[in-house]
Amino acid sequence: MTEPEGRVDLANSKRAYDEARARYIEKPGSSTVTLRATARLVQNALLEGRIGKYHFTCDEPPARGGEDKAASPLEYFLVGTAF
Repeated sequence: MTEPEGRVDLANSKRAYDEARARYIEKPGSSTVTLRATARLVQNALLEGRIGKYHFTCDEPPARGGEDKAASPLEYFLVGTAF
């Protein structure tokens, strides 16, 4: 039976977790991750950001000095908590 698209592959997730755990047990401290994010002010409250290979644009609604051209930083934060 084929799994519907969009479903989480639990076997793959468990495999990735088990591999990461084994690496950490073998060499503690080896799982340190450093992320660098940059942001550039384009105009008013419109920002372009980058983290790794991913690019984001955020803006504020007019009531906060923006033009509502993209999700606000707070909206990005809130969706991030869903993950």
